Amino acid sequence: MQQFDVIIAGGGPGGLSAAEAVAKTGASVLVLEQNREIGSPARTTGGSFVQDMKALGIPEGLYHTIKRCRYISPHNSVSFTYEDEPVTCVLDVRGVFQFLAERAIDAGAKISVGTTAGDPVLTNGVVTGIKAKTPTVPEIEYQSKVLIDATGYRSQLLKQSGVSPGSKRYGVGSEYDLYAPYCDQDEAVLIVGSQIAPAGYAWIFPWGHKRVRVGVGILHTDSDAHPDQYLDILIERSAEFGVNLKGAQPVEYHFGLVPSDGVLDDFVGDGIMAVGDAAGQPSALVGEGIRWAIKAGRMAGEVAGDAVQARDFSKAFLSRYQKQWNAKFGKNLRIAYEINRKVAQWDDDKWDQKTELL
Repeated sequence: MQQFDVIIAGGGPGGLSAAEAVAKTGASVLVLEQNREIGSPARTTGGSFVQDMKALGIPEGLYHTIKRCRYISPHNSVSFTYEDEPVTCVLDVRGVFQFLAERAIDAGAKISVGTTAGDPVLTNGVVTGIKAKTPTVPEIEYQSKVLIDATGYRSQLLKQSGVSPGSKRYGVGSEYDLYAPYCDQDEAVLIVGSQIAPAGYAWIFPWGHKRVRVGVGILHTDSDAHPDQYLDILIERSAEFGVNLKGAQPVEYHFGLVPSDGVLDDFVGDGIMAVGDAAGQPSALVGEGIRWAIKAGRMAGEVAGDAVQARDFSKAFLSRYQKQWNAKFGKNLRIAYEINRKVAQWDDDKWDQKTELL
């Protein structure tokens, strides 16, 4: 039996940011990461915004700025150029995650890789710890005052502790990370409509060093198609969309799910909170969630640290985090969700009209 003030299940951007924030309050904190390397395997394209990365303190060397964004519908297209002040960027995902881990360690957090979170421990309905395992130890039990669910789209601990049923609608994405020596590193391309995938979209996002992420995302339950069915088609047809993938070869394959139901109604309970995908906090508009997870992690970590100091781990106290989140970001993400639900029903004519409007 090991004891920590706060235990975080999941070493993604939300969990690591929460760990840093908790450690800065002086509370003891442990991060359990099931993979043996922070940031690997990658499950996200890493598209984000330059202004947010600067505000969150992410070094410029860990993201690649985009100078031109091109949107392509079945019979139309539009391009925006940002030569002087790039707006969007594509992250070095592994590099960013490991940078967040380093910040958490510097603040005093402990990280255990290769450790899989199991069932939460409940005492009279209150979460008081978690069971875990490693390749060599079949069961470890940790005691905690606050448990933070950063397990991703599964919302594993929220479900097991009875706080929330989690999300039911997901964006499912597959992509190749290619070495593409002739691909334009200044331009990101987004392809909408049925020309590649139903109820979804395709992307071509360069991230520097002649590397580019080429992928397809499909919304389930809007469609039951699998994005892998369309990934090779996208690469074969890339020249039709003005993208030069001559000589390109895959270096990595990525697959992931992102919740697209909007923010969960409840992501706080007695002794437990959730951050990032586990709380349904990504933007459903285009399925990006790293910046939101970092912001949520910091907010949750500060409240968890305050709870340790106050010795109050009730839902009433921890709900400060949920109230703060909803007050600051709730409207933005609700709008993103409503737009996502609407555009998922558009046919090709509608996409052409909206591209013209852009």
